[in-house]
Amino acid sequence: MTETSLEKGRQLVEMARAAERDGDPERSLALFDDAIALLQQQADAPFLADVLRWKGTVYREQGETEAAYQCYKKSLVLAERIGGASAKAHAYNCLAIVAQRRGDLRDSEVHYTLAAELAAEAGDARLLGMIEQNRGVLMNTTGNFAAAEVRYFSSLSAFEQAGDEEAVSWVLNNIGILYTKLGQYQRAVETLQRGLEIAERRADGLVESVLTLNLAEAWATSGQLDLADALCRKSLVAARRRNDHLTIAGALKCRARIERERGAFKQSIATLRIGIFEAEGLDDRLLEAEMLRELGQTSRALGQADEARLAWQEAADSFQDVGAMQEAAEIRALLASLPGDSYRSSRSQSSEPPPPSLNP
Repeated sequence: MTETSLEKGRQLVEMARAAERDGDPERSLALFDDAIALLQQQADAPFLADVLRWKGTVYREQGETEAAYQCYKKSLVLAERIGGASAKAHAYNCLAIVAQRRGDLRDSEVHYTLAAELAAEAGDARLLGMIEQNRGVLMNTTGNFAAAEVRYFSSLSAFEQAGDEEAVSWVLNNIGILYTKLGQYQRAVETLQRGLEIAERRADGLVESVLTLNLAEAWATSGQLDLADALCRKSLVAARRRNDHLTIAGALKCRARIERERGAFKQSIATLRIGIFEAEGLDDRLLEAEMLRELGQTSRALGQADEARLAWQEAADSFQDVGAMQEAAEIRALLASLPGDSYRSSRSQSSEPPPPSLNP
């Protein structure tokens, strides 16, 4: 490959990454494809491994999990061929995120461990910080909130010292989600707004949309429905413009909750049905469980106990699959409060003893 062709490939990559930040994933993916076609003809395998991983992350953030997985696997194959510790660490970190989304916590932790060991070997402090943050997300999901907070703030401190605003905005997003889950709404709002200011300053459309949605969730959970509604609409419009199915589904889940809190139960059910359809194929077990929980809540509000039971049974099993045992227990408590037959999930009907019920 000539120097001109190599430089052209690198320029295409920069354009692809800029398009991603601008909220144009289709253009970003097309530019990545053009760059990969050029780069495959030359011997710069380390850079090509990076490019494949970056392309995979565009897919991942749109909810196209399998496409992301394939890109990450190709990146790992290249990284193993060249023997680069940092490239392998990045690939394992991304594969861990995919495994976590799919609810395979064992594989996720194995990949994170490998990634951390390789990142330490390579002396890649930024990647170690990202892995620390991602492990925090895993702990947040499984209910180990204190450990999650420690990992988040460890990452945040490192990124702030390095002046890495992109990484800071992602960590602030995760800290805000944690505070919302803990019911610390003022801290959640302040944290998410700080992250949003960074994303807006960087003109990072993807991070801005995600932070906006999580800020809407914080306001909705705290009962500030008008503020939540405005932010949810903003996030939904941006996600639809990017054809980002993952954020679209999340925004519809948030909208359905707002509608339920306002007493618009039938409208909430209709919104959830659209959201569940949008979520099909995303391979995100936690999102599926959260949407089913909302469907059960609204079905119960409508007096539809059988529909609520079916939704909550699936939600409880999905939460358990992703290791979210606190949420699973809360759903079982809701099931126990329904009139009619007591809760018997597919797990309860197996040879395993049923999980203990909690009082509503």
